[in-house]
Amino acid sequence: LNMCFSLHYKKIKERVGLSELDLNFMGEVASTPRGRGILLCIQCGRCSSGCPVARLTSEHNPRRLMEMIIVGFKKEVLPTQLPWYCLSCFTCLDRCPQGGDVGEVTFALRNLAVRQGNIPAGVAAQAKSLYETTRVINPVRTALDRRASLGLSDITTDGLEEVQKILKRTGMDKIVKST
Repeated sequence: LNMCFSLHYKKIKERVGLSELDLNFMGEVASTPRGRGILLCIQCGRCSSGCPVARLTSEHNPRRLMEMIIVGFKKEVLPTQLPWYCLSCFTCLDRCPQGGDVGEVTFALRNLAVRQGNIPAGVAAQAKSLYETTRVINPVRTALDRRASLGLSDITTDGLEEVQKILKRTGMDKIVKST
């Protein structure tokens, strides 16, 4: 018996055999912190109809992304840009009749993607900056000069050890150092 699913994503047009699906993918996402919303999805599509990113690019379709997780298209999701399109506006949560949170599921996907080495350069740079300075974005010289002219104190790295301790406990320090 050779059953196949056709995957009609803009950049992925191929037939995938059932043996290539990861039937544990939905469970893996659901057991990841913030991933339980996948269990509530009834594929109604209301998340996609309100998504501002979906209006701009056909590559991002929250309903289809949830479907891909449910069906088991792990290797078609995690190593791609799909987990990184979401803006975290949570319009999907407002629209979902089940209270499912595609935005939260997307955070779970990002965590899984990062563990596989799929991390955009900008996100990696922000994580590295957080690890080294306690700030995601460091102020530019003009902002520092303006602070000084207003009599504000210098920006410090107070709490650096605590931030690094948290990042080490989550394993993020290894990811930051490998980028």
